Amino acid sequence: MMVPESARIGRFCWNPTYACPLRCIHCYTESGRRAAQMLREPEMRRVVQAIIDARPKRVSVGGGEPLLVPWWEEMFGLFKSAGIPLTVFTSGWVFDDEAAEKLASLVATTTVSVDGPNAVVHDLVRGRAGSFDRAMAALERLTRIRRERTARGEDSCAVALDYTVTRSGLPGIDDFVAEASARLPGLDSITFGAAMPIGVAQESGFVEHELLSDDELVGLVEAESRLAARAVNGVRVTVTDARFFLPNSPLYDRGAEIATIEPDGSLRAHGAYEAKVGSLLDEPVDVLWSRALEWRNDPYVREQTHSIHSLADWARASSALDRRYGSDADKKRIARRDGAKRVMLPDPTVRRTG
Repeated sequence: MMVPESARIGRFCWNPTYACPLRCIHCYTESGRRAAQMLREPEMRRVVQAIIDARPKRVSVGGGEPLLVPWWEEMFGLFKSAGIPLTVFTSGWVFDDEAAEKLASLVATTTVSVDGPNAVVHDLVRGRAGSFDRAMAALERLTRIRRERTARGEDSCAVALDYTVTRSGLPGIDDFVAEASARLPGLDSITFGAAMPIGVAQESGFVEHELLSDDELVGLVEAESRLAARAVNGVRVTVTDARFFLPNSPLYDRGAEIATIEPDGSLRAHGAYEAKVGSLLDEPVDVLWSRALEWRNDPYVREQTHSIHSLADWARASSALDRRYGSDADKKRIARRDGAKRVMLPDPTVRRTG
């Protein structure tokens, strides 16, 4: 299936920095392990204006940790003034009541990442002790401030919890839903999704030990109704089927409308891969977007992406594409990654009985 040349941008995903206090074992952007990068405020405003002029349905901001960018409040305010719904993804590490209040008034949704059912698993997955407690504290602040603003008749952003599922993070998710939904009145949703084999999650150590098997992936998807039944306080629970992102999925075309921007303003040819097609600071969005669609229809790219039938296949294709189309700096970083010692989580069964 060819990507239609007429495909329009429906959503921008912008990572305004690769600075991050965490070292997640599955990080899609390898944040915290590469140069942080971030634009100066004048260049940020140019990128924001280019996004606004493209009139997307929505914008997502992640990273890295976006709250480490000194101009995040100004950036979010520009999108709000333009009437474009903004979703912010944060680890919750850099968080206080002031940040929660600002987010409540500026964005449509604040999503906090929690990648384990407890501190032991989450902190190992996220690579830093204390990260589970900080994430849950951020969610408590956000939901409390939402309740307070609602009581005063003020608007407030939706609050969501996003759980990326690794093999070590799979056991215990039923109890986690019950506990988190009870602990966080005012939480809108909990979304589970299998870790995707891109970024550092494409490497063989992660694929062997932490990437869900096909059977585990099917089991996670089929658990949605069971997980939803454990929630209280009206919290919605959903499971995103990672197979929807595979080229043989009937929903794959949805990804054709997503444009991903790097911290320096470069546009990725595809959000999952390192290939870049130019900078929003140098060329119009429509020129870059046309180039991105051409890249997606390149014979070699199509050969790789259309050979994907499982998450393991996707890891192989991701590796091939990044090593072929990444910049020289990307390739050097990936080569260092290949030689690095992988720290895998302990066997979950052993941990539970120990």
